[in-house]
Amino acid sequence: MKGRSHKLTPFGKYVVKTLTDRDMSKKELAFAIGTSPQYLSYILTGIRSGEKYLPAIVAALELDPRRVEKLTAA
Repeated sequence: MKGRSHKLTPFGKYVVKTLTDRDMSKKELAFAIGTSPQYLSYILTGIRSGEKYLPAIVAALELDPRRVEKLTAA
């Protein structure tokens, strides 16, 4: 997978924008939710669903749960 760039999912874009707005890094978010920055990246690009981490991401960034639900709906 090295060298490949994966595009952010709509949910990933929402998270990255929120991180920017809050002047927080992906590394800080990963630490806050108890995962690695690499795994967080997998979630934001859709390589992994990250289902078990979604509630923690929503809580850590105070995201709108309804918007997250729409963005992550299959």
